[in-house]
Amino acid sequence: MHYAIDLSEQPGATEVNSFVILPPSGLFRAGEALRGIEAFLAERFPGLAFYANGDIPPFEGDYKLVPIVGVAGDEPDTIRMLNSPSEALVRAINAALKLFRPAELPLN
Repeated sequence: MHYAIDLSEQPGATEVNSFVILPPSGLFRAGEALRGIEAFLAERFPGLAFYANGDIPPFEGDYKLVPIVGVAGDEPDTIRMLNSPSEALVRAINAALKLFRPAELPLN
C-alpha cells in the first residue's frame, strides 16, 4: 500500500495527472493485484500516475477512479486546484480498468 502519494509535478501545471484507483472486493485488493493495476495503467497512459488503494470498505462492482485535483499551493498551508481531466480521458481509463483482472481471476 502507498502511505504517501508523490504529487511532484511541473511547476505551474494545471491539469490532473494523478489518480487513485479503488479496487472492488475480493482478490482485487491483494497487494500483487494493487501493484499490477498501477503498472497496467501506467503502461497504457504514459505521463500519468496511478495509486491503487484497498484501505477502504469493500464494495461490489468495478474499480473506481478518483482524480487528484487538489495539490499543495505555492504558499504554506494552501491548496491549489487542478483542472479536472477530460471526459475522454476518464472514459479511456475506465475502459482500461475493465480489461484488468488479477492473475487469479479469469477475464469475463
